Amino acid sequence: MDLHLIENILAIEEEKSITRAAERRFITQSALNQQLQKLEEELGTPLFRRARSNWQPTEAGKIYLEAARRMVMQKEDAYHRIADCAEQSRRRLAVGLIPERGVDMFTAVYPFFHRAHPEAEVEPVECSVRAMQRMITAGELDLGLATLTPQQQDENTYHRMAAEEILLAVPAGHPSFSQGGRKKEDAPEIPLSEFAGTPFVRIYRRSTLFDITEPLFEAAGYAPKVLFYTSSNVSKLRIVEAGLACALLPEVYAVPSENVRYFHLPERPAWLITLCSRKDGYLGTLEQEYLALCRTYWQGKLE
Repeated sequence: MDLHLIENILAIEEEKSITRAAERRFITQSALNQQLQKLEEELGTPLFRRARSNWQPTEAGKIYLEAARRMVMQKEDAYHRIADCAEQSRRRLAVGLIPERGVDMFTAVYPFFHRAHPEAEVEPVECSVRAMQRMITAGELDLGLATLTPQQQDENTYHRMAAEEILLAVPAGHPSFSQGGRKKEDAPEIPLSEFAGTPFVRIYRRSTLFDITEPLFEAAGYAPKVLFYTSSNVSKLRIVEAGLACALLPEVYAVPSENVRYFHLPERPAWLITLCSRKDGYLGTLEQEYLALCRTYWQGKLE
């Protein structure tokens, strides 16, 4: 199988258009169409259902594309191994970052990584955990920072960085405020059931943190009164500081504040901070050194 042809066919699937695929691969649409027709004649069956702007693979096409992706990934793994053997650092490292904490980690880690590998090209990509999982599986990312529980992990490989507890943040003016700890180290324990009827600011519904915290409210026996949903834990803390609502915050964001007090929950809810890589994918020198720097960063913050 011609890997150049394979990458052209994969582009048709990803772009869902032979016109956009040809533009992406820097060939004419006529040449790409001839390649596809010749391949389909060789296989004796169509690989795509043609449409104006939404090409979809046939059942035979799905089989071909699955094998094609494996071959491209094997090629990339082989090239990475060869680069390591030749002691070459001129390589691209695509890294997935979740919002907020991903940027914090990257800005702390990248200067050390770049100093050790000045010729390596690092491509940071900010995305959600679910999007990151799909991109890791597809080979579009080499590593991705993901916060999730073991139950939320897919078939990819997860390299543990640290465990992070979820704390309850309470604003000044709430009856429980005086009982809380100013720092997470001093936080006492309190059941979430005591906060029925209290306004909460919550993370948006499609996030992994929402999936972790929703069962806590169910176990407490009530649906929280939600002031609003946000994609930002920093925004949640600011809302608590303003005295408007309570929030469930990951430990990293539970910073000392005159207007916020913290509590542990009896369940000690937590998630894992991990870096994800493709299942059975090769981890070269760049990946391993980046992992080591990230692990040092998170252990310094949480453990």
